[in-house]
Amino acid sequence: MREEFKTHDQLDDGFCAVARVDEIPPGTGRTVKVAGKTVALFRVNDQFFAINNICPHEGGPLAKGRVKGFVVSCPWHDLAFDIRSGYGTDGGGYCVACYEVKVHDGQVYVKVRPKTF
Repeated sequence: MREEFKTHDQLDDGFCAVARVDEIPPGTGRTVKVAGKTVALFRVNDQFFAINNICPHEGGPLAKGRVKGFVVSCPWHDLAFDIRSGYGTDGGGYCVACYEVKVHDGQVYVKVRPKTF
C-alpha cells in the first residue's frame, strides 16, 4: 500500500493547511506533511490532533494505528500514545512531538512547530 502525503505551504501565522474536515472520518488517522515533517493527523468526533507519525520504539507509522478514544496504538508493537499530549500511556517513558491544530472554514491546519508543555 502506498503512503499518501499532502504538502502545503506555510501560512503567516505558522500554520499549514493539511486537509479538509470532510476528508478525515471520525476515529481515523492520516499521514500529512508539515514543513517537511511527517505528521499523523487524527480526528476524534469533531476534534483534530496531530503528533509525530514515527513511533519512537521501532519507527512504526502511528497514523496507521488503531485509535480508541484519545489513544493511538502503534500498528507494529501496540505501544500507545495519548494524541492530546503525545505522552506514552504504557509507562515506558516514550513520547512523540505534539502539534497545535486549528479548524477554520472546513479546513484543518497544523502548526509547523511542535507544542511545548
